[in-house]
Amino acid sequence: MSPADTNRELVEIFTAKATAVNSVVQEVPSLEAALQYVVDVCESKLPAEILADEPDAEQGPPGPNNMPTRVKRIVAAPDLPENEFSSLAQLCAAKGFACVRDGLRKHLAGIDVGVSCADFAVAASGTCSVNTDCEQTRLAGMISEVSVIFLHKSKIYPDLPSIAQLLRQRMGESPATFTTFISGPSRTADIERVAAVGVHGPLEQHIILLED
Repeated sequence: MSPADTNRELVEIFTAKATAVNSVVQEVPSLEAALQYVVDVCESKLPAEILADEPDAEQGPPGPNNMPTRVKRIVAAPDLPENEFSSLAQLCAAKGFACVRDGLRKHLAGIDVGVSCADFAVAASGTCSVNTDCEQTRLAGMISEVSVIFLHKSKIYPDLPSIAQLLRQRMGESPATFTTFISGPSRTADIERVAAVGVHGPLEQHIILLED
């Protein structure tokens, strides 16, 4: 089997496993298409509900939880390189959305879409690994209603043992590192064993598969 065939097989396994845990997986032909996907997701979703006190936010009518909604939509993309962030910001501006990469503590009441970049992924469980040393990256993945993760297909590994060395290297990069493993949107069944989505994080997770 050629490397290309192996990679294709891993992509298919990863997609099946990620879909099984309620992730939306999309392959796109270019980075431009990925950025447009982010904007389209933000435009199509319901307005974010303001779940904490945020005096400066313009409030709209109540959402499904009877909380006021945020009028101006927000996309947070702290991980993106400057040129890619600039392109995304232009697409957001055309729709009247805010696009931010820092200052997320000002929006702890909730943002619409948070964009992260995966270092690698595990096909066997549909899991993405994200470097969250930066607080802005951690917040983008926690307080967004929709999480979008960019993942290069070449960074998909078969299983946990195959990433062991990568994790050792990661842990040795500095005295303290933060690495987040993400498999699907936030969900819990702590209360009466009834499954609930979005309690501790995003309501939706979208994984965008990119070519190298």
